[in-house]
Amino acid sequence: MGRRLGLLIGINQYQDSCFQPLRYAETDARAIAHWLMNSRGGRWNSSDVQLLLGAQATRQRIEQYLTQLCLQAAGPDDTLFFYFAGHAFLDEGRAEGYLALADTFYQQPASGLQLATTLLQLLGRSPARAIVCILDCFQTGRLWGQRRASPFDCKPLPGPMLLAALQQLPNRFLLCSCRGNEFAPEQGEQNVGMLTHRLLLGLCGGAADPTSGQIIFQRLALYLQQSLGEQQRPQLFGQGLGPVVLVGEEKKTETPAAAAARIGIGPDGDQPGLQQQPIGPRPAMQAVPHPPQAPTGIAQLSPQQPALPMAASIAEQQAALLLQQARALLQQQRTADALSHLEQVLQLMPTNTEALLLKGQLLGTAGRFAEAMQAVEQVLHQEPGNALAWSMRAALLANLGQFEEALQAVERSLSLDPHNAETQTIRSAILVKMAVAQTPASPAGAPSLSSSAGPTSPATAGSPTGRGRGSRPRGRALLMSLVLQVIGLGLGLLGAWLAIKYPGAPGVLPLTIEGLGLALLSANALSGCYFDGFWRFLPIPLMSLLATALPVYLLLTQSGRTRLAALVEADPRGFTAIQFAVLWFGMAAVLPLLLALVGLLSGWLRGVRRH
Repeated sequence: MGRRLGLLIGINQYQDSCFQPLRYAETDARAIAHWLMNSRGGRWNSSDVQLLLGAQATRQRIEQYLTQLCLQAAGPDDTLFFYFAGHAFLDEGRAEGYLALADTFYQQPASGLQLATTLLQLLGRSPARAIVCILDCFQTGRLWGQRRASPFDCKPLPGPMLLAALQQLPNRFLLCSCRGNEFAPEQGEQNVGMLTHRLLLGLCGGAADPTSGQIIFQRLALYLQQSLGEQQRPQLFGQGLGPVVLVGEEKKTETPAAAAARIGIGPDGDQPGLQQQPIGPRPAMQAVPHPPQAPTGIAQLSPQQPALPMAASIAEQQAALLLQQARALLQQQRTADALSHLEQVLQLMPTNTEALLLKGQLLGTAGRFAEAMQAVEQVLHQEPGNALAWSMRAALLANLGQFEEALQAVERSLSLDPHNAETQTIRSAILVKMAVAQTPASPAGAPSLSSSAGPTSPATAGSPTGRGRGSRPRGRALLMSLVLQVIGLGLGLLGAWLAIKYPGAPGVLPLTIEGLGLALLSANALSGCYFDGFWRFLPIPLMSLLATALPVYLLLTQSGRTRLAALVEADPRGFTAIQFAVLWFGMAAVLPLLLALVGLLSGWLRGVRRH
């Protein structure tokens, strides 16, 4: 079996302002690389996977890595995997497609990576058995919109020459995404891009061969095409002469024709029209309806509902009746009443497995994971071989962020019930969450190349330039907000003083200073509270009171009115400056406070949506 070599690139920030900043590109590349190297994921050798992020992804470095990967490191039994997340554009002069790298400028296409020329030289000359290129690109430029045949057509990027060549080169695939046009916003899921999230789900088992468990690229491409909407749905180009196995052991005895027939892909590599085969049989359990928008985040499992057993005693009869009523209440979405009935069941029969599992489901749906875990642990103490209880434990642990323990639990469940599709879905979701949440950032340092070895590991690739989205420490957020508020208010005072003290001077400078002060107050209130929450909000009401107190003192006190009258008598033009200053302080008192509340609410809603 040959090696699997990978080069993954993600770029969020560009030197050229023509390329708008992206949110998910670097996280996408990092998450896929982490999953490929994970011992519970792709199990690729870490020394065979190279990750370049942000400022590292220059044109010179990427050309060097691609050349080494395709022409020097690859052998005749190897499979190469190239993933790029970032901007792409067309040269306005020759309409040729380019990948925009960290040091690329839109008006200088030669500073980007010319897709057709580069791939033709490398794909045609590489001895590798198979090469897979996935381009998760954001379209930039008006020319692309003029050249494409539909709003989501990505063919202008590779161009007709490369597309024709791919039909002549065996096992050379190009999978191009389409994020719409340059005005369409990015769409994400689970803190990664939409395509990457589906890609990880497919790698985690959604696109697995039901008989061998292998992840074959052709099946993965089909899975992506069927599970994504039109805007994110990728287009596949290339000619396949056999299965390209990305995960799992390759079977040498299988002929390319038999493999192509088994996975539903024709030998010409065109997009198939067959329906996706199911991963496994449906579970035998019957799901209990639960309220919509349950905040569990992984999956909701429901215990089996066997026929009502014959009670051996009055207590058992009462417990069975209460349990049946609890299920009926749950179907009516009366969760509180259903939970009350379950508590009565457990008072009569503390070891009733069905009641404990249903209680665990209800508590998990309500976000009370610790209490739900107690019920599930009691079932496992009584019945260590209960596969459903192990699955519920895995889902609860995943919601608590304990991914390693969750994987152990879900694998225990699968060892007891290997064909439960619901449990397999939970396992895939846990692996995706692990790839996103536990993606390590590479330490700083310049990457090195060796002519005799494969691409370097991510440990030598340097740190990404993109900054993650997260809260600052509380003390730092509070201090930063206070400093920015003081600076903004100080600028307003300076501008007002200049306008009132020198009413005959040009008013551009005071107005500019006051405008900068108000802009700083507003930006700190909105973005600061959105990212850092309540601790960034604390100084804002205090500064609003202070901004209100200053004009109130000048207008309502005798000493303040005396000073203002003296200024107006000295130069009547100062009256206009005083009016504008009062207006400024009124806006400084009200506008930042309103924007801070909007930022707090928006940040809270985003957090709820992410959970």
